[in-house]
Amino acid sequence: MTANRPRALRFLSVALALAAFAFIAWVVPVRDRCWDDQAAQATRVAVSRNDAGCVLHLRTGDVSIDARECGRLQCEPGLASTFAHARVDILVVLAALYGAGTLAWAARWRALLRLAGVRLPLLQVWRVSVEAQAGGVLLPGGIGGDALRVAWVLRAAKQSGVSSPTAIVIASVLLDRCVGLAVVAALAAGLGFASGGLRAGPLAVVLAGIPVALAIGLAALRAAPAAWMSWLSEGRLGATAGPLLRYVRAPRALRAIAVAAALSVCVAGVQFVTIRSIAFALGGHVTVEKWVYVGTAMAFIVGAVPALPGAWGTADAAYVFFLGLAGLPAGTALGVALVYRLFWYLSAMVGALLYLTRSSTLDAVHDPSSGPEPRA
Repeated sequence: MTANRPRALRFLSVALALAAFAFIAWVVPVRDRCWDDQAAQATRVAVSRNDAGCVLHLRTGDVSIDARECGRLQCEPGLASTFAHARVDILVVLAALYGAGTLAWAARWRALLRLAGVRLPLLQVWRVSVEAQAGGVLLPGGIGGDALRVAWVLRAAKQSGVSSPTAIVIASVLLDRCVGLAVVAALAAGLGFASGGLRAGPLAVVLAGIPVALAIGLAALRAAPAAWMSWLSEGRLGATAGPLLRYVRAPRALRAIAVAAALSVCVAGVQFVTIRSIAFALGGHVTVEKWVYVGTAMAFIVGAVPALPGAWGTADAAYVFFLGLAGLPAGTALGVALVYRLFWYLSAMVGALLYLTRSSTLDAVHDPSSGPEPRA
């Protein structure tokens, strides 16, 4: 029964990804899809354009029409024309902005590592963060990237002659993920309510509940008497849960988490600005602003579900669906997802190159006074 469970989960993951690909293939046209509003029956057909006019790709064969008749058609841009008319200059600037955002992401994790007693220069933390992105490309749900981050810090601490509990380092990675998700959800909900008012919808309310739930959970763990936590810190579970609890209940934990949350606002802001600007660079016209932010947050959450490596299919389908609610044509919405994925892959390529050229000597400075202390 236990052996069959991972196999069943893999099957469900592949099935989910295939369903997402089927959805994308169904709704996203490669060529422009056009129709004539004055026709008795509005039928959408694939259209190619040339200097003489248009070519209608009908089921019965191709039909050429002149430029005047072509101009009467109402068209939904396909994926090919979306990229053909893209503003490359804007996309280059956005790629640089995305790269700058990775520094804020590294600084966020560095703040949490300092609470774990591991002091590393920002550039070293940034380096392993972009290296972790390469692992996230190859394995589902970013699992490989998180494992790489944990292994790298443990190795650095060991080479410095410092014993850093694995659970403490894992706690920093988990908190990095949780704080990042909570801030993305909070910012998306705030922007959704700002642009949509009280009609922002139930998804915005759900997203607003994520940071509230995290704050309540952390407050409960910190405020609960130590005796109540004994069942978590003893026995087999205590080997993992004990260091995690000491991490969260450390006197400096609130400050570290607050710093991480402030840096995460920068990270999330860069992500939202990047995605919104990609839509502009691809010629998209957003009609319902709230869905850009709420939908992006939902795509991030869907992308964390282990399916295909790099969340291929599932994350792209989420972008197509939610950005479609924002008023973007399906081809433009998929184009936004693919360009944003390209930025991620470019960053991962930098990380892969840095990993291949990594020196065997890693400099880590451990400050015992910054380590987590049990709270009485």
